[in-house]
Parts: sequence; C-alpha cells; structure tokens
Amino acid sequence: MRILDKYIAKYFILPFLYCLLTFIILYIIIDLFGHLDEILRQDIRVSILLEYYLAMIPLIILQTAPVASLISTIYVLGALNKSGEITAMRAAGISIQRILMPFIYIGLSITILVFAISEKVLPGSMRKADSIKQNYIESGDKDKLSNKKAINNIALYGKNNRLIFIDSFDPATGIAMGITILQQDKKDSVTLKINAHEGKWLENKWLFSNILMYRLGDKGEVTGAPQFLQEKTMEMENPKDLISKGTDYEYMSFNDLSHYIKNFSETSPKLIARLRVNLHQKISLPFTSLVVILIGAGFALRVRQRGKAGALLGIGMSIVIGFIYYAFMASCIALGKSGFLNPIISAHFANILFGFIGIALIRN
Repeated sequence: MRILDKYIAKYFILPFLYCLLTFIILYIIIDLFGHLDEILRQDIRVSILLEYYLAMIPLIILQTAPVASLISTIYVLGALNKSGEITAMRAAGISIQRILMPFIYIGLSITILVFAISEKVLPGSMRKADSIKQNYIESGDKDKLSNKKAINNIALYGKNNRLIFIDSFDPATGIAMGITILQQDKKDSVTLKINAHEGKWLENKWLFSNILMYRLGDKGEVTGAPQFLQEKTMEMENPKDLISKGTDYEYMSFNDLSHYIKNFSETSPKLIARLRVNLHQKISLPFTSLVVILIGAGFALRVRQRGKAGALLGIGMSIVIGFIYYAFMASCIALGKSGFLNPIISAHFANILFGFIGIALIRN
C-alpha cells in the first residue's frame, strides 16, 4: 500500500503547492496596487518591499492553506475518478476508507505544519511586517491615525514592568476611556493600581482625569488609604504604541497568549473572553485543512463519472459546503468573543461538527 500512498500524495502535493504559490502572488499583487500611491510618493526601495512581503508569506500560507487543501482534494479525486482508477482500486479490494488514508495523513501533516508556523514563525514575521509598514509604507500618511475609528479593549505590557488596559481609545480625539494601570515589582506582583476615568493625549503627554490610586500588599490587599486626584499628568505609551502593541495578541504564540491572559485575568472579563477564544483558535484553526479535506473528499466521491458536468458539480458542492463551514465557524467565534458561547465550544464546535459530516459522507 505504500506505493499507493506515495502515488496519491505526489498527486496531491503538486496542485497544493501550486495553489499556495498562486495565492501568494495574487495577495502580493493586490496589496501592492492597494498601496501604490504611498509607495510611489515615498519612493520606497524595492529591497524594503521585498522584505515586507517575505514577512507576510507565513500569514498568507496560514489563511490560504485550507482553500488550497480543498481544491487539491477535489482535483485529485476528480482526476482519479475520471480515469477510472478509483474503480480499479475498489475492484482490487481496496476500501474507500483506505484509499482516503493518504489524504488524512496529508491533512494531519498540514495541520502540524500550520501550527508550527503559527507558533514559531508568525509572531516574529508579523512584528517585522508591521514595523516596515509603519516606518515606511504608512509613515508619510499623517491623516492615517485620525481616520481610524475608536479601538476597544486595548491591553499591553507597558514600560517599567506595567500592565495597561484601556476600555476604548479614539485616535481622532486622542482620548482614552476606562484606563487601568497595574505597576508590578521584579517578581511580577502588583504593587500599585491606577484607575482613571479618562486620559487625553496633549502635546506629547497624557492628562488623566478622575484618578484613583491605591497600593497593594504582597497578598494583593489594599494598604493605606486610596488617593484620589482630579487631574494629573501621567506616563503612558503614546497613541501609536497603544494601537500597535495593545492589539497584536492575535499573532502571539500559544504560550505567550496564555501568559498574557494570566496577567490580565483580573482586569476585564470581556477582554479575557475574547483572548480565550483567540487562545483556543490557535489549536482549532490548524485543523481547518483536515476538515475541508474530509468534506471535499466526501462530496467528490459521491459524484458519479459524468465528464465535466460531474467534476463541476463536485467542485461546486464542495465550495458551497466550504463557505457554509467558514460562515458557521465565524459565527461561533463571534458568539464566543461576545460572551454567548464558552470559548472552547466557540473555537472547536465548527471543526467537530463538519468533521463528523465529512466522515459520515465518506462512510456512506
């Protein structure tokens, strides 16, 4: 059976890589033309652009690997079906489940590869891409910050070992609402907590209003009398750093995000709900390729040999079910981040449900 496995794997890998390469080229072309005005106006060097798009490749692979897996599965099974090879395999006593084992192995391999890229490559590559984008591509656009809408649930590690959480920040006005700053010691124990109703960015400094400060002991208890201030100039990251550093947890590794959640566990229940969904997505999203392979194989095998019409029907059915799968997953994620679903259920339910659908289609 190893010969059969190698034959199918070789048949699958070539169109899979071709699809990935096509998606990467299309993404670069579309994004390049989207920023063409900024690139020409600022005369950005080709080497900078090359460095930027090389840093974006891991993200493109993660986003397009499931689609490439679906297309390759339909293509391979359609070709095998059209040439009568599946019929020959069945006549030789090979079951459908055994014929599809190479696809499952490939799906698991893609899952492991995607998870490894997400953990080891993506965080660094996205930091590099964001740095190039801010310093070169968008550096000359002075209106960029003021055109952005209010940003909610900003959380970041600040300077001098501080944790900063902001309910919302409006770049247009430079006003931050619902500010919480936790000052930590060298052992990461909170020694000072600062709550401010509002903070306004004025002339390269923050002016906080309605401030409540109190010190905490070794066990987290309040020591001494709280201090209330009507207004005070406070030290905090500038608006650009708040936006870039306080909203990048989507690209953190699993361990970094776990630590991030632990540090902010008592700051905001809404933020923690969103972060826990993102944490479980780190595990669920790599399995997307395996799920779409099961779905695509299930529908491709149910289409009889009817020439191009049968092939198009199989492709159409698989694409439709794939869109339904992605829409259902997005709905579950949205419900989880809104607090209506448990983070584990919201991140994994779509994979479990559609994975069982794919298996049922194959078995029947």
